Amino acid sequence: MKTIQNILFLGMLLLFSLSSCGDNERESVDLSANVDIKSFSINGTQGVIDASKLTITVMMPTGTDLSNLTAAVEIPEGAELSPASGTAIDYRYSDKTPIEYHVMNGNIYNKYKVIVKEIKAEITSFVIGSRTGIIDQEAKTVLIYVPDGSDITQLTPIVRYTDGATITPADGLAVDFSNSVTYTLSYLGNTFSYVVSVIIGNEPVLPLVIYNGEDIVPQWWTVGSAGDISSNFANPKSNALNSTPYCASIWRNPGDDDWTGGGLGGLNIDPTVYDHFTLLVWKEYAGDVQLEIQGDGADNQRLKVRYLGDALGEWQKLEFSLPEGHGLTKIHAILVAPQITGTKDDPNFLGHRMYWDQLIANPQ
Repeated sequence: MKTIQNILFLGMLLLFSLSSCGDNERESVDLSANVDIKSFSINGTQGVIDASKLTITVMMPTGTDLSNLTAAVEIPEGAELSPASGTAIDYRYSDKTPIEYHVMNGNIYNKYKVIVKEIKAEITSFVIGSRTGIIDQEAKTVLIYVPDGSDITQLTPIVRYTDGATITPADGLAVDFSNSVTYTLSYLGNTFSYVVSVIIGNEPVLPLVIYNGEDIVPQWWTVGSAGDISSNFANPKSNALNSTPYCASIWRNPGDDDWTGGGLGGLNIDPTVYDHFTLLVWKEYAGDVQLEIQGDGADNQRLKVRYLGDALGEWQKLEFSLPEGHGLTKIHAILVAPQITGTKDDPNFLGHRMYWDQLIANPQ
């Protein structure tokens, strides 16, 4: 009986000790620390901080190079910031992929999303009838083709442009396009001009960018046994072939299925117009890359191209062509497998990250 009493006593003592330890641990967790960014500025331009949404927006003067800017960030005493204040950052694509800043203090943290934009207004769409203009944002030009027989002295464009800007000639106004016409946007005290030219004739078919990681960023879904996928992964090696900062990426495990990668749906591509595709691929393992083209009118088309072993660890541009008589009438989805060649039986393949970028449909 005494033995049973001792066991009970020791059990109660152990429970009390564990309870006391848990209380002490809870008491050591500090949830009162301040993790708010107090100010955020770049070259003297103050950012607008939205404390409820944890966002910061900085509007830089027109002409600012956004590719290498350093921010001065004020945080509470005792807090830590990553990336640190004064770190040079490429903000060129932050309006699509905001830069994340983490403020850590004690046991808590905040994650802010920072968008840095140059003050500028743009024409984003220029339509006359059923024809859509070709806009060159660098050259500030719009080129639009209209059908034969069109009276170009009385055309009424539908123009879309930056919210908050004003435009002249006014949207919806009939305009004589016998000669090129300059459209001027006024925005936040600045003016931006586009030269619009109208040509009578058939419009050319231009390459169609399906994904590029920066401003055309549909979300890839995982295919096969891919454990994770990113549509905005950092470019592992910027070079002349691919100097943009973001790409798509998966981690390939040794035991993954051959058909492991990513897919894009919701496409509406005419394969009678676009019959070949280009894709940039970066990896450190030679083997076939496969595109699977899915759509109406025929079976899925699986197109393979070799990623060469003599240029491992470099961006390679691969071209995939639909075969003659493929039968597809509409393309709805494209799947990418960056390593269709099996790796399960290769003792030298330990798994690594693979990347692709710049998926483009090209006309015949």
